[in-house]
This record gives sequence, structure tokens and C-alpha cells, in this order.
Amino acid sequence: MKKNLFIAMAITLMGLTSCTDNEVLEVQGTTQDNEQTFTVLEESEITEQELYDLTLGDMKKGIDAEIFGNVDRAYKEATNRQDTSLKANTKALAPLIYNIARIQYQTYDQDMVPVNASALIVYPRFRKMDKVMLINHGTQIGIAMIPTKYTSVEAVMAATGALCILPDYIGLGSTSKHPDLYLNHEVHGRTSVDALLALLDYAKAKKLNLDKTYKSYIVGYSQGGSVSLASLRRVQQLDQATQKRINLDKVYCGDGPYDLRRTFETYVEDNKKGKKMGLGSVIPLVINGMFNSYPSEVADLKYEDFFTEWALSTGVPQAIKNNKENIIDMMLKFNEKKLDDILNIEYVTAHPDHMERLLNLMDRQNLCQGWEPKYSLKLLHCNPDGVVPFSNFEEAVEGLNNQNVETKVVDINTKILNEPLLQHMYGLVVMVEEVLSGKF
Repeated sequence: MKKNLFIAMAITLMGLTSCTDNEVLEVQGTTQDNEQTFTVLEESEITEQELYDLTLGDMKKGIDAEIFGNVDRAYKEATNRQDTSLKANTKALAPLIYNIARIQYQTYDQDMVPVNASALIVYPRFRKMDKVMLINHGTQIGIAMIPTKYTSVEAVMAATGALCILPDYIGLGSTSKHPDLYLNHEVHGRTSVDALLALLDYAKAKKLNLDKTYKSYIVGYSQGGSVSLASLRRVQQLDQATQKRINLDKVYCGDGPYDLRRTFETYVEDNKKGKKMGLGSVIPLVINGMFNSYPSEVADLKYEDFFTEWALSTGVPQAIKNNKENIIDMMLKFNEKKLDDILNIEYVTAHPDHMERLLNLMDRQNLCQGWEPKYSLKLLHCNPDGVVPFSNFEEAVEGLNNQNVETKVVDINTKILNEPLLQHMYGLVVMVEEVLSGKF
């Protein structure tokens, strides 16, 4: 595919500018103990067409027309399903308008220190809602996709009539001064579930038209896929009263890096075969995430030693370490590179114990072992996936498989989708279409 088509697809699916940065205190939610659970920073509204344009409007520029047609059709069917519940004379009085809110809520970092994280809420204003949706975003191109600063493509899922929340991960949004904890599944799973609970408090405080029999859903793709699986595990750790309040029905995880060690080792094997990486920036993102998650255990190691002179000359590893935003152009320098263009093979070969220590830290974030899903779980993965190896799906199925697990493999025609990043993104399109159409 042409280079400009690849870039258009990447940026389109990663996110489009939405909310402003003006912070205005409007509502504070409280618990029975009068403890603040969330703060509304900003609220606005958008029309159905504006939601479409923000999330799907440019997608057709980067993908096959037939594929886009499926998503477009599913979106229209989802909005029509909302209208069918209204009487004819009510539709004119209640146009399909969506509310958007940026909130802050309290959660905890890797050291259980309280932090005020941020999240984006999207929901249909005049429709009665019977479902709540926690949507965990991906971070496919650096840290460019931040829900409270960008309306990601997943926000279109509000078209199903759901009350949706898209949390920023710690290190992003309002916690941008906090070290980025990329792929720290334990922290992000807790943060996301805390966002879901804050959403329920928001619905109560705002007296939203949420049916008492609502069900909750957790959805995520790529990094969001692994965070959604971690969110399921976190829900199961909560007390029964809180689980009953959440009323979780199903979790949908797409192409997630559930096992960081296996993901990293697959990159090494691919490198030996001469394969290029679909998203080279994931290497400094993962390594930086481990340094930030376990600083005392890597205090004697130097982050920059793990990268080649060329990689450091681009400034990408340093920008990631410093948690810089809006560096998409810089990140694209890592496109179509091999692992040994980025990772300092000479260093890790000379110091195998250093790399092994990082891999052992990655093992602590393995989501495929030590527990089993008690709620309905759907695992989707592209085969092949040029960014998150298919082996993640295989291990998750092997380690978690029980009567609650459903699987879906998206077979990729490599003659049509031969760009590794596009292979990865295709699964996101499939997931969005399934959620909008009600197949999920």
C-alpha cells in the first residue's frame, strides 16, 4: 500500500481531535460517606453527525470501501435502533444528540498512592440507556491517543445507546506528570474499573435515564485488549456487592499483548528471520513501562543502554521516557524497521542478565495464568498480526479457556493487507462493527 495511505489509516484509527483543554468545575459526585468520587471538568454536546465525523468520518480514506461499508452500515443500524424505541412524535422533540464530559476520579498508582486520573464520558442525551460500557483505548502510535484530548474511534460505540467511559491510563491525561506505566496490567486494570465505578456515580449524580436493569460491558483493542482482560480480573477481585452494582455481562478483548515476555521473544525470533516490525515504538514503550513500574529493581540499569545509537539519534526513546505528547511524526521514524535497528543487540547479548531481569518484570504482568474468567469473555485476534503476535491469543486461550470463553480468529489475507500495522488495525475495524451491529 502507498505510504500516505498507511499514515492516513494510522492517524485516523488512533484518534481525532475533540474536546478542548478548558477545565471548568461543574459537578462533584459523592459517596454515602461524603467522599468525592469524581469531578466534572467540562461538558458539551455533539450531534449524531459530529460523533460520526469525529470517529468514523475519515476512516474510508485509509481502508477498503467494502470494509468501511460494514462499519458505516452498522453505525446507521445502531442509531436507528435507538430511534425505534421512541414514538414518532417524540423523535422530533428528542433529536439524537450526544453528551460528552471530561471527568477526574480517584484511583491508585503502582505504589497504591492516590492519583486523580481522567476519563471521557459519551452518551446519548435523550435516550433511555440499558447498558454501560467501559472502553479501554490502544496506544498504537506512541502516546498520541488520549481519550480526554482525542475522541478515539471506539467512542462511536455510544451509538449503541450505551453510557460509555474511556479512561486515560496513568501517565496520560490529567496524570501526564506521572511516569507512564505502559502495559502495567495490574495498575491499568484497577484504574479502568475505578473509572467504571465513577461512571455509575456520575449517572446517579446527573440523574441520567439509565435503566435499573442495566448491564455493563468492557471492550478494548490492542493495549486496550489487555487492559480489558486485566479489568475483568480486577472486577472479580471486588466484593460481591460491588460486582452486583457493576452487573458485568461480557468482556470483549481484541489483539491484546497479554504476555509481554512472549510478545518480546516473538519480536526477537522475527528479527532473526529478517522481518520488519509493524510498530517499532512499542520497544521503548514497553522497556520504559517496566523501568517506571519497578524503579527500585532496575535502579542499577540505564534505560538508554537498551537502544542503538540510531534509535537514540531519532529522539524517540528519550521522548517516551520524558512522556512527551504529540510526537507522531517522530514515532513514524520507527516504521518499517527491524528490532535490531532499535534494540541494542550487542548490549543485551553482552549483558543477558539485564534483559532477563526486564523479561522477569514483564512476567509479573502476564494475564494468561493464575486465574480464570467467571464472566463471559470473547477473545479476538488477527492472524497474522504484525504488531501484537498471534501467540498472545494462543496462550490466552490455553491458559484461560473454560465455558465462559468465546474465541474469534480474523484470518488476514496477506496479499491484500501486507502492511503489519494495517493487519493489526483491521481487527479493530472488525470489533467496532461487531459491537455496533449487536453481534457482541
